[in-house]
Amino acid sequence: MNIKFWGTRGSISAPGPETTKYGGNTACVEISNSDTLAIFDAGTGIRLLGEDLLRRSSGRVEGHLFISHFHFDHIVGFPFFRPLYGKNNKFTVYGCEGTGRKLENIFVGQMSPEYFPVTMSEMPAELQFVQVTTRPLNLNGWTITPAYINHPGLALAYKIENGKSKVVYMTDNEPFRYLLRQQARKAEIFDDLKTGKVELEREDLLLVDFFEGADVLIHDGQYTQAEYPSRLGWGHSFFEFAVEMAVQGHVKKLMLFHHDPDRTDAALDKEVEKAQSLVRSRGLFLEVDAAREGLEIALP
Repeated sequence: MNIKFWGTRGSISAPGPETTKYGGNTACVEISNSDTLAIFDAGTGIRLLGEDLLRRSSGRVEGHLFISHFHFDHIVGFPFFRPLYGKNNKFTVYGCEGTGRKLENIFVGQMSPEYFPVTMSEMPAELQFVQVTTRPLNLNGWTITPAYINHPGLALAYKIENGKSKVVYMTDNEPFRYLLRQQARKAEIFDDLKTGKVELEREDLLLVDFFEGADVLIHDGQYTQAEYPSRLGWGHSFFEFAVEMAVQGHVKKLMLFHHDPDRTDAALDKEVEKAQSLVRSRGLFLEVDAAREGLEIALP
């Protein structure tokens, strides 16, 4: 099982000289082996993946596209994914219904003439749409299990297992703890953060159970702990929360993901160093890094 990052940025693409190390394209991750191609999200990074697939393919391209949710930064690259314009190619798209709209209709709407010159019905590739629940899917010997996470609208995480390795893609996930405390009108919503701790709510711990023992956890790390209180309810995590989730879930490697579009390479370097220092100071065995475009991770 090989993981490759094609887009790691969150909210909006951020090209430029200050984002060249980690990349400016929005979410797209390829997980594949010799038999299976699974793509997670169709942000702007999927365009580059499409070009690469055509270069390395000798004929038919067949794959599976798993959408976490339908915010624009996660689907904007779909019309620019060039394998969809090859008549011999086939892709199956998985996701949940978006606030009552059928999965297929979300993409049809995105490609209506007001927004794009080619309609989805004009794409030559064979396309199939599958609405998923939390029931595991079998994909060429892999088990892919969706789980609902905490983000405005419906959003999914995906756990990928092949019998030897476990990878979890959990982008756009906000801590339940602080939203629930706000709803309960508690005065000290962030009391744990003020004491330098990060505590998890029961709902957060259910997600910990979901990815328990993962070899790689790709998790939202858009904000710093200082930034998060002013962004409560926006649907994203801060670095220390991602670390705490990974620690409690006995994860081997945490890849911080969905980087803030305003976060420069230099600033992100510093936050990664802080997260790594936090792990070392607690005497924990957890590898922490930030996802960057082009990075590959090989697993059994």
